[in-house]
Amino acid sequence: MLPTDQLAQAERHPAVIDTPLGTVGFSVTLGTEVLPAEPDALWCLPNGTHLHRWRHDSAAVDLLIGSIDIQPWDGGAPVPVWAGIWQVQARTPVPGLVVSTELTDLPADAFSGRDSAECLAAVSVENSHFMVSVGGPDAELLAMQAADGRLMPGRWARLLPTDEDETAEYGVRYADPARITWLLPGLHTTEVARLCIATAWCPRDDDRPAAWYAVDVPLDTAYHHLVHDLGIAR
Repeated sequence: MLPTDQLAQAERHPAVIDTPLGTVGFSVTLGTEVLPAEPDALWCLPNGTHLHRWRHDSAAVDLLIGSIDIQPWDGGAPVPVWAGIWQVQARTPVPGLVVSTELTDLPADAFSGRDSAECLAAVSVENSHFMVSVGGPDAELLAMQAADGRLMPGRWARLLPTDEDETAEYGVRYADPARITWLLPGLHTTEVARLCIATAWCPRDDDRPAAWYAVDVPLDTAYHHLVHDLGIAR
């Protein structure tokens, strides 16, 4: 994902995002093997972004994660937004790929649920004070990205459903209280898959759900902000 020669190594720790309503965590499964929460290596970029790397026999798994500064959809006050870009590059055939994110440790007064929209798979958690949203591509967008062939293998376009079909082998699944799972096909040797998952929060305001709008961020936009001061082209 990024050259690491000039990056400072940091002490390894699990990739999590602390929000006002709990902690966002991630998990990745290659075939039937769940990767450990702590990466094998961690680097810190000058802008505070972190690059987590897992070295598995079958694949190199990277997570580029950090706070990004994007303009709110309505021109109002900015909200905290974090983006995580996963990249899985197969060294040998990977029989299946599963990426999950979940908001845990919710306060007792919080309520949560699926909050998806066109091209967006999202969950939101709210109480009387805050709203937190977590989101990434829905089944429709995954299929379009596969057809484009840039972020994931083009052959996936024949395998991924184009709608939220819970009976399909692949696609997006939701679980209570605030979990999203992306079930993806396997990878052939040298194939690469990329997935962007964003988290945002804001004061509770039914007239301005800024956190929900903020997580609908394209991968390229997130990547640009995560590496903005490095002069690195994608």
